[in-house]
Amino acid sequence: MTEEEETPASTTTIPNGQEEEQGVAATDVADTSENVRIGSISSARFNILSTMVGGGCLSLPLAFQQSGNALIGPLMLLVTGVITNFCFQRLVQTSRAINPPHTVTPGKDTFESITSEAFGPTANVVSMGLVVLMCFFGTVGYSVLLRDMVEPLNDWILAATKLAATSSAVTLWFHKNFTMFLVIVLVTPFCTLRRLTALKDCGALSMVSLLILGGCIVIRSVQCQLGVGGDDNEFFEMLDDEPWYSHLKLFPDSWHDLLNALPLYISCFVCHYNILPVHNELQNPTEERVNKWLSTTTWFAVGLYMVMGFAGSAYAHCTPTGKVQGNILLDFDEHDPLLMVGRMCLAVTITLAFPMLVIPGRDIVVRSVILPRMQQMQTNTSGAIETSVEEELAEPLLNDEQEEISGDDNNDETSNDKISFLMLLSISITLFWSAAALASLVSSIDVVWDLLGSSLSILMSYLIPAGTYLVITKQSEEDTTESNDDEPTSYGKKASRVACWLLLVGSVPLMIVSTANAVYNTFFLKD
Repeated sequence: MTEEEETPASTTTIPNGQEEEQGVAATDVADTSENVRIGSISSARFNILSTMVGGGCLSLPLAFQQSGNALIGPLMLLVTGVITNFCFQRLVQTSRAINPPHTVTPGKDTFESITSEAFGPTANVVSMGLVVLMCFFGTVGYSVLLRDMVEPLNDWILAATKLAATSSAVTLWFHKNFTMFLVIVLVTPFCTLRRLTALKDCGALSMVSLLILGGCIVIRSVQCQLGVGGDDNEFFEMLDDEPWYSHLKLFPDSWHDLLNALPLYISCFVCHYNILPVHNELQNPTEERVNKWLSTTTWFAVGLYMVMGFAGSAYAHCTPTGKVQGNILLDFDEHDPLLMVGRMCLAVTITLAFPMLVIPGRDIVVRSVILPRMQQMQTNTSGAIETSVEEELAEPLLNDEQEEISGDDNNDETSNDKISFLMLLSISITLFWSAAALASLVSSIDVVWDLLGSSLSILMSYLIPAGTYLVITKQSEEDTTESNDDEPTSYGKKASRVACWLLLVGSVPLMIVSTANAVYNTFFLKD
């Protein structure tokens, strides 16, 4: 994909007023600082996929089974993919309307910055808290999955150390979570990286691991349907002689099952807080390249989800209960060598995804808490020194140009450069390890995805992208009433605005009903 890596040479106005070829300008900027776009479409795709596609796909077999794996389940997945891609596009278009991207220097837009631009400072605080919560509880969910994946290793450690003889509550808790905490400690230094593009190779490795896992699930599911390849002959003798397709369902058994499945579909696509940071680093961010990046990313995920969801749900009639769990791997034999490979691949995928979950939350803490305090300390220090005439004259000039020059102090990467490694490490430890501690107390991944997908995920994935697009595009139209856009562009904007209104009208009651159902399932429903 060489066309993705190449940046066409064109005349670009550089902030210092000189005109140079874009390729030369990029080289010059790179020689003096890291303030240059370095992301290709492939690296951007892998960065988003490593956040989006991960442990959540293991719950899709349960979602397919609950909603009807032969009709309604695949339809719900397709509709969720279409809406997700639409919201990705609206996020980027909103940011481009606020700050048109520079072809060389990185952008500075974030999920919370466009929310603040649309709804004011209060919305900025709310959106920052929302992103931190999403990253935090996403880390909790992935930690629970990691713990489940390394359960055979924990059992081996238990047997080797003979801890079973002292089966106190603390000992059992330590045995259950030891390997999870060990992996998290080893991954923590990677959460101090300053740029998401540095994780592009990790994203590629994560996708390869997940494809291997999907292949393992498909193989075992096919063997189950054909009644071959099993080591437990007595179990296969208990299976009925009906053909495999007779166990498929077109529709859910009840509305309650449909509501239970909905958050699982939504949670599998949540990565909206990373869209704009990755877009900030994308080389030559034309609309065509951005659309290609977002569309290929979304539909690759949909295809993978479709295969894993259908194959996993079809395995249900081969389980003793006739149902699959929230983590499909728990339905396979713990000592199955093929699924052991799948478990290790998923453990690699989850491990590589941790930095993509921690870094966005860490950066928000840096921008909203650490940097303001540093600036306040510098202001207090400089206030004790008599200000020179030159500084007084220069101050308004810098304020006027602050919004015009990209790559200034508001840029995430530049801001992070001001923070020491130890400070980044301490913030990462606070966020990462506290999430792991909470995960050690969670019994099942279903609880995390159910609560997360029914409330916060709908708010972040649908309501905020649609709402910010409506507000910002309306402001842009009011500012350019004297200029007439061509008809196709005007029609496209109107269609997008209508779709955003429909999304808002449908998502609000859906969020209320889904949240109520999740609370009922978690706290009141008795098994």
